[in-house]
Amino acid sequence: MSDSKNRYSMETEIFSQPNLIDSSINNRISFDNSTFLFPEIENFKLNVLSISRIIFTGMGTSYNAALYGAKVMEEIAKIPSIALNASEISSDNFFSNDEILLVSITQSGESSDTVEMMKKARSSGILQVLVSESNKSKACNISDIYLPINSGIEHSIAATKTFTMSLLLLLQLSIFFAEKKSIFISHYIKEIKKIPLGLSDFINDKKVIDNIKEISKYISTYNNIFYLGRGKLFPVVLEGALKLKETSYIHSEGYISEELRHGTFALLDKNIPVIICATDDENYEKNLSMIKDLVSFKSPVIAILNEGEKKLSKITNKALFIHKSSNISMPFFSTLVFQLLAYYVSLKLGNNPDLPRNLSKIIKNS
Repeated sequence: MSDSKNRYSMETEIFSQPNLIDSSINNRISFDNSTFLFPEIENFKLNVLSISRIIFTGMGTSYNAALYGAKVMEEIAKIPSIALNASEISSDNFFSNDEILLVSITQSGESSDTVEMMKKARSSGILQVLVSESNKSKACNISDIYLPINSGIEHSIAATKTFTMSLLLLLQLSIFFAEKKSIFISHYIKEIKKIPLGLSDFINDKKVIDNIKEISKYISTYNNIFYLGRGKLFPVVLEGALKLKETSYIHSEGYISEELRHGTFALLDKNIPVIICATDDENYEKNLSMIKDLVSFKSPVIAILNEGEKKLSKITNKALFIHKSSNISMPFFSTLVFQLLAYYVSLKLGNNPDLPRNLSKIIKNS
């Protein structure tokens, strides 16, 4: 439930996401035929079966979306995929170039590192897909296929809806490619259809928002915070940590949960809280083990949990419950939670969440 006056664009943009997701789903899915609609790809006559490898790339928030894209593409469409930071890609990454697809993600289409990398890929003859909000950009001029994220203009410098809509488009693209490979997809359509209403009910629940505000007040007193998550939740915790840095100036880092054991445990004490995204039931025992370790080091633990989860909540300092959701929709709930946490922490510290210091971004009309 948003504040009535919507003091900042960031708040408006966060709360607009369920409707944006609903519109995108209805534009991309033919529910009568249980198929996905990507006329941009169909018109280009891209042969999905000829793709041997997909490289997803971007910078900052877009790189976090690229990580998610690579994970869902491999999981759903069974196409080998990798996410690479655009500034780190060299010509060596484009071997077997007639079988590689490059998917570049950039909200404005003007990110210099991404644009330069795309030029390099074009000179190597790589087929390129652009995921962006703008079709009037340098990146769009380079790409072979342009896929709009349809988020609308994002005024806040801290990306929220452009990240979420990029995740959605990459999920839809993965399912579309799976369909082209004759992989059964009807269960994905059934689950993706539930996302908008589930998110709307969630963020318009006063108890949920009050809980997020309470946790925001709690973590605003710390100078360092770690975020943990596994699988498709790892890109989401990276983005959550980035949002907190941008809006609150609190040092925060995202980790694959088990990676924290390899050196970073040495930093943990009562002054460094850890936020763990533990909604993935298939990793329940691992999450339980991690939380027990964190507690033993006296680190305050804030857990994002499925509704009704009691055992884990009893051993954490704070718990935030999301609606029980599918493997497909789970990252979207956590994404909104982390965006709201960053927003409310920023307000608590007296910052302007729309205009983080030292940062800027290009806003372009589509």
